[in-house]
Amino acid sequence: MQSPCVYAIYSHGNPEQVLRLVRTIRALSPQSHIVVHHDPSASTLKAQDLSSAGGSAIPDPVSAAWGDYSQVRQHLHTMRWCLNNLDFGWYITLTGQTYPIKPLQGFEEYLKNTSYDAYIYHFNAYDQNIWPNDEAARRYHYRYIQLPRFRYWHKVPAALRTLIPSLIRLFNRSQPLLKFFHYPKGLPTRLGTLQWGRPFGPRMPLIGSNQNTNYKRHVLQHIVKYAGEHPEYMRYFSKTALPDEVFFSTIVCNDQKIRVANNCLRHIFWPDSNAASVGVMDLTHWNQLQASSAYFALKFDQNTCPELLQQLDYKLGIYSLKAPN
Repeated sequence: MQSPCVYAIYSHGNPEQVLRLVRTIRALSPQSHIVVHHDPSASTLKAQDLSSAGGSAIPDPVSAAWGDYSQVRQHLHTMRWCLNNLDFGWYITLTGQTYPIKPLQGFEEYLKNTSYDAYIYHFNAYDQNIWPNDEAARRYHYRYIQLPRFRYWHKVPAALRTLIPSLIRLFNRSQPLLKFFHYPKGLPTRLGTLQWGRPFGPRMPLIGSNQNTNYKRHVLQHIVKYAGEHPEYMRYFSKTALPDEVFFSTIVCNDQKIRVANNCLRHIFWPDSNAASVGVMDLTHWNQLQASSAYFALKFDQNTCPELLQQLDYKLGIYSLKAPN
């Protein structure tokens, strides 16, 4: 008998939508494990509510900030807990704004019969067609510290506020030792100093990815073991920018024994090629979802477009809801 899947949901906001996702996965996959790592610093999601919905809360959740090493810690914490407490065949990572778009029986059957050990969208981090303008070097060759916010930024003359970003870019291009890294989403800027002795290079290429991943149990064991046996690897990435986008994929894709498919098995809506984050879908994306071969898609927001999730529920046969016109 095949071991069940673990659906590991990483969330930080909109608890009601997270509970809806848990209930939907439970209805579509009665035998699976559903675990939720909910960031306690962002909003409250009660373990009792999760249990009633059919899921389990990861104990002692890790608070995190976007683009910070704390996001790596969240994943490692959840991976270790699942390995220590659950019997499973596959580990599927989801966000709180992901949702099934097809019955999960076909997804689990597909994973049962595949010859691959992992499904990850991945690429050479130095590929300028994917991360242009030396983005990989800017993120991962420097040791960053967070700069304090300037409380009186609003008092700086508008002309100077417009000029400062150009001055920062000029400073970054003028020398290789120091880098300002401007985070999106209004997060604090960071200052980096060039690091030496990197744990990646010709023998261990740096591999970019995202955290929409699918791992067999032994791949998860390899990740946790590698992290535990290579503290220098963890220390190095703990001071880089957006480390979660290379930390796990570099470990997995450099092990020749692990068969990795370059596919995350998700339908993802990117508003444009330079978007810092995934876009929110609405009913105009319905035909794309219908045509997709994926079983999950992101991202959805039930507060922005509840009709799209209702229509998916109707298609999946989850609730006795009338499909929107």
